[in-house]
Amino acid sequence: MKRNLNRIDTSRLALELQARGVTPARSLSESLEISQPTLSRWIAQLGSSVERIGAARQAQYALRRDVRNFGTSWPLYRMDEKGNSHAVGELRALHGGFRLIPSGNSPAWLVREYPDGVFPGLPFFLQDVAPQGYLGRTVAREVSARLSVPGDLRNWQDDDILAYLLYEGDDLPGNFILGDRALERALRRIEAVPTSARAWTAAADRASIYPERATAAQRGELVGSSAGGEQPKFLLTVRRSSGPFSYVIVKFSAAEESPVSRRWADLLLCEHFAAEVLATQGKAGARTKVLDAGGRRFLEVERFDRTDVGRRGLLSLGMLEDGLSTGASPDWLASANLLESTGWLAPEQSADLCWRWCFGDLIGNSDMHRTNTSVVFDDAVPFRLTPSYDMLPMLWAPGAQGDLGQRIFAPRPPLPAIATIWKEAAPAALSFWSRVVADDRISGEFRAIAQAAGATIQGMLTRFG
Repeated sequence: MKRNLNRIDTSRLALELQARGVTPARSLSESLEISQPTLSRWIAQLGSSVERIGAARQAQYALRRDVRNFGTSWPLYRMDEKGNSHAVGELRALHGGFRLIPSGNSPAWLVREYPDGVFPGLPFFLQDVAPQGYLGRTVAREVSARLSVPGDLRNWQDDDILAYLLYEGDDLPGNFILGDRALERALRRIEAVPTSARAWTAAADRASIYPERATAAQRGELVGSSAGGEQPKFLLTVRRSSGPFSYVIVKFSAAEESPVSRRWADLLLCEHFAAEVLATQGKAGARTKVLDAGGRRFLEVERFDRTDVGRRGLLSLGMLEDGLSTGASPDWLASANLLESTGWLAPEQSADLCWRWCFGDLIGNSDMHRTNTSVVFDDAVPFRLTPSYDMLPMLWAPGAQGDLGQRIFAPRPPLPAIATIWKEAAPAALSFWSRVVADDRISGEFRAIAQAAGATIQGMLTRFG
């Protein structure tokens, strides 16, 4: 009889923790109307199913949970630039959130924002590598039946993302790998690249391979792993002249002669020009190449989160703000100021982000949202910006229904706080528009747009420069 009563008592505690999530010891005692010694005895009887967080009077408790028979905890790894894996810690699933127990010294950002390692949901840096965008929707359809997750990416919850990371997370953006299964696949992938010709594409074969890959991607086949963004794309590994391997994202236009296809072909070339201008200005940008083949234009963007054999960490600007509780900024300028004031970005990195925003505004990039810039995500703070990417004049992108109507190009005048940076970015923008006008691969219609845009920038330089 006493044993049954004990089981009832511990069941009361388990239900309380299941409903409330992480809860202070005193609050548990009060809600259950029991003494502290009785609470301690009940917790001991529940054993390893209870997570103790903190010590002494500051102790809190949570109930561990099994996620779809995947277990309650998993090792978290990072892969470095040389392809070596390192244990980061152990991720534990709790009712009401997750907890990360570091393997060694805690990262500076974890100590500052999550001193107990407790997150209200899946840790923000893992949410950031979840499938998204054009390829993400294909991923969701591909793995839906196998992982028992929704086929519509919009319906995914934390546990769906977790299942994907554990079973398909061997080649995600950045350098985190969750679980031994994914790590084994990642290590095998590294071994396979130099030893199997099927794992890479020779640079000389791109003109024949890329059109086939683009067609497959448009059919909804999963070509490569996950990457964000709405532009049609595929991922692969390219070997250049029997030299190093390059991991690339390839965007492409449609294989049809239409105004919409021509516009996207123009914009892909514009993205290449923007990357070239950034390089001339000493600004870090993604390295790009342009190829016309099979009636399409391809833009090859080298992944800066990959090395020849290893990986680098990254985190989107929006997830950085969300995860480190700074609040959602309305634009990159506000982000730069906020992240500098909170110590997450150094002043020179903040100024660089402001420069990118000014340049983007002056070339008509209307899509500078919170995932279109990132930081190098490692243990140290302040963070550094990754190379710039997705920098192109999206103001003139076709609408959802193929609309190519007139767009109003009205860059914002330089406010006093950014006047100096604006005066540095404006000549670079003028150089960008000059390149667009001068290149015969750009359609006549878009060259006329570029000529007018360049005149607008020249007028602004005359007035404000």
